[in-house]
Amino acid sequence: MRRWGILLLTFWAWLGAAEPPACAPRPMVLVHVMPWFESKAVSGRWGWHWTMEKTDPDKGALASHDRPACGPYDSGDPATIATQVALMKAAGIDGAIIDWNGPDGFDDYAMIHRNTTLLIAELKKAGLKFALCVEDSPGHRFMKERKLTRTQATTKVAASFAWADAHWLNDPAYVRLGERPTLFIFGPQYLDEAEWSAIRASLKQNPLVYALPHLSRRPGVDGAFAWVPVSEGKSVTSEAWTKELAELYVGEIKAGRPTVAVAFPGYRDFYAQAGAGKSYGSIDYRDGRTFADSFDQAMRSGAPIVQIATWNDYGEGTGIEPTAERGLRDLELLRKRLRPEADPAELRRILEAAKR
Repeated sequence: MRRWGILLLTFWAWLGAAEPPACAPRPMVLVHVMPWFESKAVSGRWGWHWTMEKTDPDKGALASHDRPACGPYDSGDPATIATQVALMKAAGIDGAIIDWNGPDGFDDYAMIHRNTTLLIAELKKAGLKFALCVEDSPGHRFMKERKLTRTQATTKVAASFAWADAHWLNDPAYVRLGERPTLFIFGPQYLDEAEWSAIRASLKQNPLVYALPHLSRRPGVDGAFAWVPVSEGKSVTSEAWTKELAELYVGEIKAGRPTVAVAFPGYRDFYAQAGAGKSYGSIDYRDGRTFADSFDQAMRSGAPIVQIATWNDYGEGTGIEPTAERGLRDLELLRKRLRPEADPAELRRILEAAKR
């Protein structure tokens, strides 16, 4: 049934329809999750993503312009994970795309893998789906910090994709379109065309591979996933990002390429303030209108998947999970769009229970 729905969406896109007909199935809505936060109470230290080696959470300062509603947490804390998944489900989200670097052994990768495993188990328990967004950029760091050759570093990156292929892409809860699992790659930024093509050909589960739009026409990539359209440190207006995304959706879908649309609340990173790099720019939140407009545009795009970017990237200010500043605003919008029949107090009850 889902495959037929996707074919209908593609057919209407080819006809140049402004949006799918009312009878078309709604897209699957997934949220991008960063499982990399460490707290002193759980992990024995405050991790880089709360401090960027600049701020001191013990004194109330985070490397973020926002503060989680329940305070800075640990992504490996079972209670935190249970609350996050309960909020996702109550808001009508169908599952999570998890940012992942591989199963072992470098910097914080083992910790991220452990937290990812815990998150997947909780998502499955709640009846939600999961998919992976795999980074290939660690290849550069393997060469620089581990002093590996290019061939050795590429083999190490390939091993991460092979592990995911063997352990997760065949899971019944893994996100599929038709019979094929979906695999997101934040790149390919390190791997060249020949290296990526060889890795892609080795994956036994034959995934549909999505890459960043400007890299999505490379060999071994099936389609594009849209991302928050910041640009070279500039302040991007709502008119500019709406136009950019509209052109991407129309171009990709009319070309018959698998496409993932994006919704986001805004963008305001902390990199420059922390001395951790230059700012990528900004997109005004407009008191929630940016999230509402980008979500509605994504849902009308004809793409079979809408990715919310993100659940909790505090360093870039793109999270929709409850914060002290915005409360449940973004999740309430999702609930009204996706679960209008649900109890309006459900999200509040989950959040208040987590604060006790």
